Amino acid sequence: MNVRLSLVDMQALSPLLIVLIGALLILLLESFHEKLAKRWSFPLTLATLAVALLALYGAPSSQNILLTHWVRFDALGRFFTAFFLLIGIGVACLSSAFFKRFENTHGEYYFLLLCSLFGLILIGSAADFLTLFLGIETLSIALYILCAYMKKWGMSQEASIKYFLMGSLAAAFLLYGIALIYGAVGTTHLSGVLKGYQNLSIASDKLLFLSGVVFLTFGLAFKAAIVPFHIWAPDVYDGAPNPVTAFMAVGTKVGAFAALARVFLEALPNFNPLWNHAMALLAFITLVYANFVALQQTQLRRFFAYSGISHAGFLLIPFAAGGNEALPALLLYLVVYAIATLGAFSILAFLDKGSQGAMVEDLNGLFQRAPFLTCVFALCLLTLAGIPPFIGFFAKFYIFMVAFKAGYYGLVIAALLTTILAAYYYLRMIGAMFTPASTEAKPSCSWPAVTLGCASFVILGMVSFFPGVFLNFLSEVFQNPRSF
Repeated sequence: MNVRLSLVDMQALSPLLIVLIGALLILLLESFHEKLAKRWSFPLTLATLAVALLALYGAPSSQNILLTHWVRFDALGRFFTAFFLLIGIGVACLSSAFFKRFENTHGEYYFLLLCSLFGLILIGSAADFLTLFLGIETLSIALYILCAYMKKWGMSQEASIKYFLMGSLAAAFLLYGIALIYGAVGTTHLSGVLKGYQNLSIASDKLLFLSGVVFLTFGLAFKAAIVPFHIWAPDVYDGAPNPVTAFMAVGTKVGAFAALARVFLEALPNFNPLWNHAMALLAFITLVYANFVALQQTQLRRFFAYSGISHAGFLLIPFAAGGNEALPALLLYLVVYAIATLGAFSILAFLDKGSQGAMVEDLNGLFQRAPFLTCVFALCLLTLAGIPPFIGFFAKFYIFMVAFKAGYYGLVIAALLTTILAAYYYLRMIGAMFTPASTEAKPSCSWPAVTLGCASFVILGMVSFFPGVFLNFLSEVFQNPRSF
């Protein structure tokens, strides 16, 4: 048995190590030369994430028990690592646009952003409950600080405190659930949990295990902002700076569902029908509540909070259905949701008014002022609404198909009806952009945000008209992990 770390092991860990080293370099630069940090933090962050992506492409899979017990080097781990790094690049572009309009230090911000990405990569590659918990808490602690990064914004401070208090409670549920599962089966390693559960013969041990699963589900449902564990999301999204809100809407949500996928689609697939029925009930409640409340929102960051909660309901459907097609359906929806949401926030970056954020009425006449931005925003909203022929329609159809095959006909009907309801408020926003308005003031230009918007527009356009190519790419990822 190899008990030493070799060069191959370090290469396998290289994406994580590069992100960590880049974060420390930016922090050192901020500590010793604030002016240089203000100028170079954004380029250094982009360079760090780009180098990490290149390292991931050539990274081997380690077989060292010192690593494989804690971190998985499989196709799913590589997919999530690449996904999170690309999300980090998008959020960094939004952050650069934000700092051009609002004054603050840069180095600490990008250090915290890279730390949160480090936590996300740990979540996506976790092979043990302890690694999973470490990744979630690394992500969360950095986000607590990022939410209050604009120290003079009273709403940001309030949002950070609420997020911290609710997040601490969720962490307690999560850790307590892990402890109960360990007490029942005697292991925290994900690969041994199902076998341990199947070998339980005493009723009290089974009850202990199921109680642990309940607490674990509660903790992860909080991170994913699933009703009724969503209470924190609207206020925190509303109070946080625009790029941090975008990161929570995309990175945190994808991270939460990555954790759910690792535990309940890989480690414990269909372990108990009661859990699947519970997920179906949560999905139903989340879809109905979030879509009705979203109709009433006039502040755009708060609107996207409820929009994200609604999409969390759709993302729960594969967990309720289970089966071999649940994971591909989940990943397709996550990718489409992330691209469209980042594209939408790239437009909000031009409308941002600071702590109060942009309002729906600010969209009036946007087509007169910025036709291209309007087209980007409209495409992102149509994708999120799931209107054909855009890729959002195919993503939702795939999820509905998986649920229909599993026999959740009522859930499919509810999801279809709430999709129609969601289409109303998305189309209402698109209509506002094409409504003539008296103001002719053009949004200020920020090239990082424009680049992100262009990338989202091109990607969504291509995959909408050539969805087969995109689906074949996702299939290739799992057949050949080195295909990045």
